Amino acid sequence: MSAHAAQAHAVCVCSVRARRPRRGPAPCRGVTPGSGAPGSGQLIVEFAAAGNVKALTRLLEIEYAVPDDELDSSTRAIRTAQVRTAAQRAAHAGMVYTLRLLLEYGADLGLEQGNGRAIACEAAARGHREVLKLLLAPHDPPESIGGNVSTTLQNGHGRTVLMEAAMQGHAECLKVVIEAGADLDFATKNYNATAAHFAARDSHLECLNILRDAGADMEIERTDGKTAMQIHRENVRTQMTNALLRSAPKKSDSGFKV
Repeated sequence: MSAHAAQAHAVCVCSVRARRPRRGPAPCRGVTPGSGAPGSGQLIVEFAAAGNVKALTRLLEIEYAVPDDELDSSTRAIRTAQVRTAAQRAAHAGMVYTLRLLLEYGADLGLEQGNGRAIACEAAARGHREVLKLLLAPHDPPESIGGNVSTTLQNGHGRTVLMEAAMQGHAECLKVVIEAGADLDFATKNYNATAAHFAARDSHLECLNILRDAGADMEIERTDGKTAMQIHRENVRTQMTNALLRSAPKKSDSGFKV
């Protein structure tokens, strides 16, 4: 190969190498939260929902370390919304460690808004016991880093966190809510249904017993006049009848037993 050809070949190889895409994302430095660039809103939500404590810690220490008084009002509002969304997604996914990290950072859960108001109810419905325990704990740093969520908050269906735990049959979550001081006899506005009614309706006997042992009033009537124990007994009778029907001998088309 001539010297000219060798030089041309080297230039071609270098050009190919120069055009080769870089593997992995570039490190995020100096990104302003809320700018939309890598390292701002998208990553904090992804890390929180995935339970990636190490990556979330680094992101908070670098990209979200700027004090509030050094940000303009618009950027400050965007950053608050990003951290709030990340905390809500962490709770939704059951990621207690990233949720705790965000609460330590000072995340506002948005308890006056739709997703925030339902955050504890959703955790109870999903059976996320540790997340629920953290959400209901008081927020009094450094002694207690909790969400300070009230057990009286209702979701869009008018149900409390106690009702959601009872309705889904999550006994351990139910115990957490009771220990947090929930009103055992709180009833829905439309049907006057309590947590005991929901547990009985969906045949969650363990939850029904937990509520009864905790002191829930089993004689409260729904708008149809039924108590939780009446609903429970009706369900038991229905289950027994269905079991007898399933075990009864079948008959052929001619009417003779087979």
